[in-house]
Amino acid sequence: MEIGQLRAFVAAAREKSFTHAAEILSLTQPSVTARIQTLEQELKLPLFLRKGRSISLTDGGKAFLPYAERMLSVLEEAEEAVRNVREGTAGRFTLGANPTLSSNLIAPVLSEFHREYPQVEIFLRSGNSGQVVEMVLDDVVQLGVAAGPIVNQEIRTLHSFKDELIVVVGSHHPFAHRHDAEGNINPVKIVELTAQEFVIVRWGVSFDLFLSRLGDASRNPRISIEVGVTDTAKAMVQSSNCITLLPRFTTVNELHSGALVEIPLADIESTNIEICSIHRRDRPILPPTTRFLELWVNMVEKTMATPVYKSSLESSLTPVD
Repeated sequence: MEIGQLRAFVAAAREKSFTHAAEILSLTQPSVTARIQTLEQELKLPLFLRKGRSISLTDGGKAFLPYAERMLSVLEEAEEAVRNVREGTAGRFTLGANPTLSSNLIAPVLSEFHREYPQVEIFLRSGNSGQVVEMVLDDVVQLGVAAGPIVNQEIRTLHSFKDELIVVVGSHHPFAHRHDAEGNINPVKIVELTAQEFVIVRWGVSFDLFLSRLGDASRNPRISIEVGVTDTAKAMVQSSNCITLLPRFTTVNELHSGALVEIPLADIESTNIEICSIHRRDRPILPPTTRFLELWVNMVEKTMATPVYKSSLESSLTPVD
């Protein structure tokens, strides 16, 4: 039993004419007749009574018609579902990212994405950058956002942006109260940093590079606590004399409110972190992924263009004599 046979049968039953059914289906009348005859042979009973040019359903035809209509209806629904997935208006979108990125940059994007495509199911999986890469490779998620660069032949980076890793302390830390004559915080030298206790959150290779620079200046940098969540590191720094190193975008609100203070560095080159959106190279990029990336890029650009972000960035670039 073929779809073409069902369509020919339903059209002929509704039109009560093979000729009109052929016109609706853009077929020849002999083709419609042949399809119905083949269907009757498969069902082993006639479906139509033929009287000259007029036709009517047999009892068998009447019994079969609602089922044929139901099968065609299900097929149309299936075709529509596939079309919606292809066009990005339905289906599912799975994304992997670490919790800090999710709360700071991704949540607003997903909210906008959901408003545009309410029929698309969204699944956000959390993990560190290494885990996000594994999620992408294992097809757990279609798209990942992780600290890069990601060096893997099976992974393609679709978009990336760079942000500066900055040293921050609580407002009560002695570093926060060392000012020059103009009221700017005095830069800190690397040897001074090595004597401090760090709360660290590993943000990929860039963070490891910074730690190696500390190691070059001191064989035993005082790393007191390592945590997996940026918010934990910020809370601990605010309530202790520890210091931490974080991407600027994660600290904008606290810097603006004064809860955290950025400490300029005197003899250490600035360290940048790269945030990458990644995809498995041998998988197609579906429309939901493309649209999310468009919203994601727009969100990143807007975040870095906000007055609060720009003012914190400019303050860190104040020339030091």
